[in-house]
Amino acid sequence: MPSMEYMKRKYLRSLSISDLILVVIILMIAFLTYRSYGREKNSLYIYKDSQLFGVYQLDTPQDIVVDDHVRIQIADGKARISHSDCPDKRCVKQGFNNNMPIICLPNHVVLEFKSREEDRKLILY
Repeated sequence: MPSMEYMKRKYLRSLSISDLILVVIILMIAFLTYRSYGREKNSLYIYKDSQLFGVYQLDTPQDIVVDDHVRIQIADGKARISHSDCPDKRCVKQGFNNNMPIICLPNHVVLEFKSREEDRKLILY
């Protein structure tokens, strides 16, 4: 039976350049994905009926009343819909978040998170 060291050397010799390039590309994609998800979102944009209701900083804890149907809570750099009178309450069940948008379809409310870097985009004409 061949030794483990022999098997490792044989396996490493069988790798081609294209295999190594593929591994490097996968590692780069994983790093870039981790880096983009690791960014902290600083602002909460609230839309009601496709109109901007307000922009709030996630740094300061507060409770926001959008209308009689929806209340939003900001705490610990995250936000959630704390109360909604929609039938299935999927927006309330999402809980606190600071990356993915939170949408309450029956009440036409959208919570969108943006970072300060996203506000400073370079636009070339």
